[in-house]
Amino acid sequence: MKRYHGHHRVKAGFYWTPARWEIITVPREGGMLPGGEEIAYVGLPVTLVMLAGAMLGAAYVIFLPLIGFVIFFGFAGKKLWHLLERSLRPMLPNPARVPEEED
Repeated sequence: MKRYHGHHRVKAGFYWTPARWEIITVPREGGMLPGGEEIAYVGLPVTLVMLAGAMLGAAYVIFLPLIGFVIFFGFAGKKLWHLLERSLRPMLPNPARVPEEED
């Protein structure tokens, strides 16, 4: 992967600037990279961008519903646990409360 700097003329493709975590797309006819000489860009191969995009899309499709179910069932489980704890508390002996002995 070749390094480029801002305000340089480049060919069409994808260019990533690690300082800003930004991907710049240069159109088919080529163009200039934004910014000055102090901004460094890395040319990204098209196959890498397409592969990363497909993998991130698949992760989004798989994990977004999964996280929703985890949050929902975690919330419902906590509510159910507190409800059971509150309803069973009168039936369970309390170790902190010692019964008084009768003389």
